[in-house]
Amino acid sequence: MTELAGPPLPSGDGTRPSAPEEEPEGGGVREVLRNRRFLLLEASGAFASAGYAVYSVSVLFLAYGITGNLLVAGGVLFLEYGIYTATFLIAPLVDRAADKRTILLVCYPLQAAAAGLLALGLFERHLTVAELLGLVAVLAVLWDFVWAVYMISPRILLPKHQLFVGSSITNVFSVGTQIGGYAGGGALLFFVGPSGGAVAYMVLLLAAALPAIPVSLAVDTPPTSSFRETFWSGWEAFRGRAGRAMRSLAGLEIAYGFVSSIPVLLIPAIAYERFAAPAAVYGVLVTAYALGGAAGGVLLGRLNPRRTVGWVLVAASLTTGVLVLLLDATPATTVAFGIVLAGVGAGGTIRFTAKYSWVQASYPPDLLGRLISNLYFFTGVSGSLAVLLVGLVSGVLPLSTLLLLDGAGFVATGVAAIALPSIRRLAF
Repeated sequence: MTELAGPPLPSGDGTRPSAPEEEPEGGGVREVLRNRRFLLLEASGAFASAGYAVYSVSVLFLAYGITGNLLVAGGVLFLEYGIYTATFLIAPLVDRAADKRTILLVCYPLQAAAAGLLALGLFERHLTVAELLGLVAVLAVLWDFVWAVYMISPRILLPKHQLFVGSSITNVFSVGTQIGGYAGGGALLFFVGPSGGAVAYMVLLLAAALPAIPVSLAVDTPPTSSFRETFWSGWEAFRGRAGRAMRSLAGLEIAYGFVSSIPVLLIPAIAYERFAAPAAVYGVLVTAYALGGAAGGVLLGRLNPRRTVGWVLVAASLTTGVLVLLLDATPATTVAFGIVLAGVGAGGTIRFTAKYSWVQASYPPDLLGRLISNLYFFTGVSGSLAVLLVGLVSGVLPLSTLLLLDGAGFVATGVAAIALPSIRRLAF
């Protein structure tokens, strides 16, 4: 386990990332697959991921269908993203837990109960917009805890030279769970309605708790300071000369978080505006988007680009921008849109995995919950504002203009990353 190079310096140098170490270049796929704790946690995450996929298909489509525009759908995503942004307030509690498994075993059943209430309201047809948003908020708050645990756990279970390999195996799991979740959610939406997706979400959340029971996620030195001290120590890595890379990442995330939150919001608009049977097409398009993301993660694990993380961030942003720009000229067929959206999903996953793998490899596990959540704060704030803004202007700006602006934003973010030496040099 890599340790920090001493405590924060009084000169304001901040918490230092560990220097790249000479470790085996090979991915160690067989070693990772023999790691029983890692595989059990992957099984737990797979159930939860499939459940969230089913839920997201149902809730976003339902929200869009309430008014026939993006305002309510944007409101749902704004609420979710806004709550996810607040993970930085929750992360010190997660870091202070000696065994992170306890958090999973508490949150999953509570989420299942909220999903059950959502299903009941949809089934009895008395669910109001306020009740929908309230249950979305409860589910999102609990996801803050779960997400923080899963962002910490790879560094607890794996040495850092296996992080990209571990992420590729995670994405192999995701291939099945995302296809099953989004395709199953689309089928339930078409044949049963949104209530079917909510029931499936409840069952899958309960299933996710079972494999997590025997998986210890204990850290050697959980913080023993007060909550206030624990909270502020998570920002030390952004200070001084040593924090230059983290500050550059944070600045870049403000721009990237804005543009990257928009494609998933535009998929229901594409289904409604470009196809005669949106309910039949939407699940396919979302599945293609998710499948592309999973494939991108597998490719990244295969390449294991530990020494060129910064250039991976650049390439992913530029490529995603070009593909979003192509969406407006894509023929109105499910196959054509599915292929382009798969590429968009791949670019997003590659950038996400590369960025957080660098953070996981560069800092010790007892700091990661706070550090990753603090970095996500910048992504989440701009992403929340983006989906709300797009929802508000969707009645004024046509879909083609929104695609043009978003694609250009991705490209601009990639160009900005090239201009930052501290981003180009990211490696571990």
